[in-house]
Amino acid sequence: MSIEQTLRDVVEAISIARAAEVTGRTPHYLRALSHAHKREQLTCRDVVLLDTEHDRMFGTRPLIDMLRMQVDARQSSVANAKAALAGATIEAVRESGEAAAALIAALAPDATDATRDAAMREVIQALNAKRRIIPILRALMKRQPQPP
Repeated sequence: MSIEQTLRDVVEAISIARAAEVTGRTPHYLRALSHAHKREQLTCRDVVLLDTEHDRMFGTRPLIDMLRMQVDARQSSVANAKAALAGATIEAVRESGEAAAALIAALAPDATDATRDAAMREVIQALNAKRRIIPILRALMKRQPQPP
């Protein structure tokens, strides 16, 4: 579910007329809020007013509950990304260490082509391990778009 669907449910439950009266908004504006692709966005003030009225009438606060679920989901997403970053970092450090050891072996005066091939493999594996970190970091760095 979305905040827009929850808003539609709340407005339907308490009536569009009552929602307009409680918030001081026009019915047209309230309808626009319930469409995710529209520019209008629900304000905190309206959430409090609408949920207070819904709570008075039905004993529940669906908008606040939906916001809580969205915050929890975002925290879970961030926690998952942080766990993925930790795992990817461990792999990158391990692969980098193996690449460094292989490169040192390839520097030896008696290094063979097989030793240099092994160093090349280890360097490529280290680079690939580091590349896997990039999308995880990007996901953690994304900011939620702000309304204009």
